Amino acid sequence: METETLKLHEIKQSTQNYVVAIGFFDGLHLGHQALIREVLKVAKEKSLMPAVMTFPSHPLAVLNGVKTTSLTSLADRLDLLEAMGIEKVFLIDFNKEVAALSAQAFIDAYLMPNNVKHVVVGYDFRFGDHNKGDIHDLDHQSFALSVVDPIMYNKEEKVSSTFIKNLLTQGHIRDANRLLTRPFTIKGEVIHGKQRGRLMGYPTANVDYDHYFVPRRGVYGVKVKVKGQTYDGMANIGRNPTFDDIFKDSLEIYIFDFQDDIYGEMMDVYFYAFTRPEAVFKNMEELKARLDADALEVRELMKQF
Repeated sequence: METETLKLHEIKQSTQNYVVAIGFFDGLHLGHQALIREVLKVAKEKSLMPAVMTFPSHPLAVLNGVKTTSLTSLADRLDLLEAMGIEKVFLIDFNKEVAALSAQAFIDAYLMPNNVKHVVVGYDFRFGDHNKGDIHDLDHQSFALSVVDPIMYNKEEKVSSTFIKNLLTQGHIRDANRLLTRPFTIKGEVIHGKQRGRLMGYPTANVDYDHYFVPRRGVYGVKVKVKGQTYDGMANIGRNPTFDDIFKDSLEIYIFDFQDDIYGEMMDVYFYAFTRPEAVFKNMEELKARLDADALEVRELMKQF
């Protein structure tokens, strides 16, 4: 799959014809996948190259200068799009000048020079200055338009990145995974922590989750992939309130039957089940007893995955 960064004022006329889906596509969930399927269908029918036009970072993070969290990193999104069959990804170099473009100016700047012959968007797609542009601005242009209906969850909620984040905040991992069509995953470097788990017989790998969205504090059944191998494990997200000496949520993994030194290695953490919320214990002995029970429960639970 090819990627191309589009810098405003520096976009050259393309010789390739495209069908593109436009959006941020955080999570590439069921709703996004409906758009990608439409792109692939149109590409086959019209002999166009299937493409996606997106942003490296969330536009709000660029505009407001604030840290945002996401379900998927840019690398994750690119990997998923390639696996789905997308052949080209346009990455818009987003800044305040781009944000201030009117809907028609955006079309003229990004779609026309790239020979976009067909556009695919969701029914609620918004773009341009202050999101004033919508699907009506994409109609009656020189390209064709497909507007994809929403995918609903339990016939009530539209599947969206925000809805999936809400599920994760409540610990509803299995529901979130169904909407993602894969386990929610955080990828990061194994870093040094307090190493307190080692004193209780539960050495943990602390994972730097960077810009990933972090689910509800508590204990999870997970699989991890590190150094090319996959293992079952027990994850804890939180601030270790029993000791009350860290000020940012940590992601710690106790990997079952694993002894290797993996500091500095990259680890993929696949979340499968939430087993209990974060709790405060009277002392280390009480905490260890609960960890013993957690480990037994999670080991048994992970046999089904």
